[in-house]
Amino acid sequence: MKKTVIFAIFLPFFFFGCLETTKLVSSGSFENVDVNSQEDDSDEVSDDSDNEKTDEERPGRDDDSERPSNDNDGGSGGDGWNGEEDDPDERPDDDSWRPGRDEERPETDEDAPINDNDPNADSDGDGVLDSEDGCPLDPAKTAPGICGCGTADEGDKDGDTILDCVDNCPLDVNKNQVDLDNDGTGDICDEDIDGDGVSNIEDNCVDIYNPKEGNFFSSKQPDMDEDGVGDACDPDIDGDKVLNNDDNCPNHANAGQEDSDGDGRGDVCDECPDDETKTTDKGICGCGVPETDTDGDGVLDCKDNCIDIFNGSQRDSDGDGIGDACDEFPFGNDPTTEPTEPTIDPTDPTVDPTDPSDPTDPSDPSDPTEP
Repeated sequence: MKKTVIFAIFLPFFFFGCLETTKLVSSGSFENVDVNSQEDDSDEVSDDSDNEKTDEERPGRDDDSERPSNDNDGGSGGDGWNGEEDDPDERPDDDSWRPGRDEERPETDEDAPINDNDPNADSDGDGVLDSEDGCPLDPAKTAPGICGCGTADEGDKDGDTILDCVDNCPLDVNKNQVDLDNDGTGDICDEDIDGDGVSNIEDNCVDIYNPKEGNFFSSKQPDMDEDGVGDACDPDIDGDKVLNNDDNCPNHANAGQEDSDGDGRGDVCDECPDDETKTTDKGICGCGVPETDTDGDGVLDCKDNCIDIFNGSQRDSDGDGIGDACDEFPFGNDPTTEPTEPTIDPTDPTVDPTDPSDPTDPSDPSDPTEP
C-alpha cells in the first residue's frame, strides 16, 4: 500500500518533467518541439549551451529605417522603404515608376506630344522647328522619305536597288516587285503565287486562281480531261484536240464537231439537236415549239389560254381550257349548246354494267327506245 501511494505522488512529477524535456533543444543533436508550437522570435526557451545572438548580430533585426521589406508582405509596398511617411529621406531611390507612388509620371522625349501652341517647339531636338519638320518626333529625319518616320532609308539585302523597308521580297532580287495575288509578298518568294490555297509545286494552274473543289475528304482542282493542266488554264478542257475557242462543245469531247441543225452547238451538248432555235435547253415549250408570247402578258403562247388577249391571271372559270378573257360563256351557260345524254365511263369501277338502270345497257327494260 505504501508503494502504491509513493508511486501515485511521483507520477505527476514524472509527466511534468517529460513535458518540459520535450521543449528543450539539444545542443545540436535533435530538436523536439510541441506540435502546437511555432518557431518565431518570441521563443524564450533555450539551452544554456546555445550561443544567443544579440539584436546587433542578427540580420533583419536592425532599425526600421534599414530593415529590408518583403514585396509580398502587403505592408510597405515592397520597394525596400520602411513605410514611414514622416521620414522621406530614408526612402531609397527607384528608377521604375509605379502607379500611385508619384502624382504624375514624368514624360520622356518619346512620349512628349508635339506642342502645336508653341511656334518655337522642337520636339525631337534636331534643330528644326516642329512646324517645319516632316518627322517632328524623329531626330534623324525631317521628312518621311521612302521608309517613313522612325525608320532609316537604308538597307538593301538583295541588292536589287529596292530598300528592304518597301521590298516585297527583301532576300530575293525582284526589281519589278510583281505580286499577282496582292498579298504583300512578291511572286519571286511567294509559295502560292495566285493565292488559291494550293502551293505552287502542287498547283495545276500556278498563275491562275483555281482552288480545290469537293469536301474535306475528297477535294481536287478541276481537271476535266485529267491531263494535269487545270481547266482554268487548259486550252483544250475536254481533251478532244479541238481548242476551246473553236470547240462547239468545249466541255464535251466531240472531235467530229457534229451539228445537225447548224446552230453552232454540237449535237453532244445540244438538247434540241434538230431545232436551230434552241441550243442550251428545251425551254418551257420543248423542242420544235418557239418560246413566243404574242399578247405580251408574260405567259408563253404554248401555255396561254388566250393567246391574243392579255390575261396574265389565266382565269378559266368553267375549266374548258379557254380563259375567261376570251371565252364567250366563261361560266359554261351557252344556250346554243344542247344538253348531252349522260355517258358511263366503262373504266369506272363504281359502275355495274349489268345494272338494268344503266341507260347504256340495251337490255334495260326501262329504256323507252326498246320495242
